Amino acid sequence: MSLMHFLYSPAEIARDIGKNARALRLSKNLSRKTLAERSGVSESSIKRFELTGSATLESMILLATALDELTPFTTLFKPSQPGSYEELKNASRQRGGR
Repeated sequence: MSLMHFLYSPAEIARDIGKNARALRLSKNLSRKTLAERSGVSESSIKRFELTGSATLESMILLATALDELTPFTTLFKPSQPGSYEELKNASRQRGGR
C-alpha cells in the first residue's frame, strides 16, 4: 500500500479530480452547457462531477475527450519502462496460464 493512500482518501482524490476538471473547463472558456453539448454528458452530471468528483468512468472519458485530455486515461495503468534488470525480467513474465 502506498503512502498516498494514507494521506488522501479516495473521496478526497475524486474531489480534487473534479476541481481539476472544472479549472480546465474554465481555462478553455467553456460553460457547462457547451461542455455537455460537446461531450454528451448532461450538465447536471458535469456539475456533480466538478463538485464531488462523482462520475462514471464512461462520463469521465467523454469529458476528457471533449476537453482534449484523453492521454492521461489511455496511460493510466500502463506499466512504466523497467528501471532495473529485475523489473525487466519480471516484465516478460506471464501470469495465470503456467
